[in-house]
Amino acid sequence: MTAYGPLLSDDGAARPGTAALVRAPGPDAARAPLTEDRYAEAEVHAWRFGGRAA
Repeated sequence: MTAYGPLLSDDGAARPGTAALVRAPGPDAARAPLTEDRYAEAEVHAWRFGGRAA
């Protein structure tokens, strides 16, 4: 886990979710720590540190 923390609404009053930056060999490995008992849903996006993969 590289970084982890809450997402905040523009006015800072609501916490609509959590951001987790995970270095993993693939999407299944990235999703593994984001268990259903803690999160209603999880989105996994391919990302290379320094920018999104082309």
